[in-house]
Amino acid sequence: MRYFIWNWVSVFALLVLPLAGCGGSTDEGSAGMGGAAGSGGTAGSGGIAGAGGGPASTGLWTGSGLGDPDGPFTICFNVAEDGSALVRPLDAKPVCGANSLAIEFEDCEGGFSTNEEIPIVDGTFHLFEDGVGPLAGYWDITGTFDGDTASGEADIGSVTPDETCSGSWDATPSE
Repeated sequence: MRYFIWNWVSVFALLVLPLAGCGGSTDEGSAGMGGAAGSGGTAGSGGIAGAGGGPASTGLWTGSGLGDPDGPFTICFNVAEDGSALVRPLDAKPVCGANSLAIEFEDCEGGFSTNEEIPIVDGTFHLFEDGVGPLAGYWDITGTFDGDTASGEADIGSVTPDETCSGSWDATPSE
């Protein structure tokens, strides 16, 4: 019977001991409060849009370009006294004649000249003609002024049907 009591006490101890647990009186394990959230940043400001080209110097301008594969070409134009347009010069100039704008390709059979007034708006000009018929021409000529320099593109119908003479150009005042 002693053996039975001893077994019973052992089993009882094993069952009661986990319920008793371990005691303690520290504050370890207590949860603290979280910190406050930070505020968001501010957005940056946008940039300023660029303006068109700068004002054009008045008078005769000359320059050149290189068409690929159309070869080199010359360009000349005359800027009005108020800078608002390309206009015919008061006196014919050898390089431009009496034209407000003239372009001549060396290797490609194409060229362009006009004595019409061509407006300059926000430092740029643009001529475009996509004519039809046997005597109608094609040209798309752009230019942008930036102080004492100008640059642009020229695409002009060739004497050969369905071909164009094309290239970019740079010019400066010549007077």
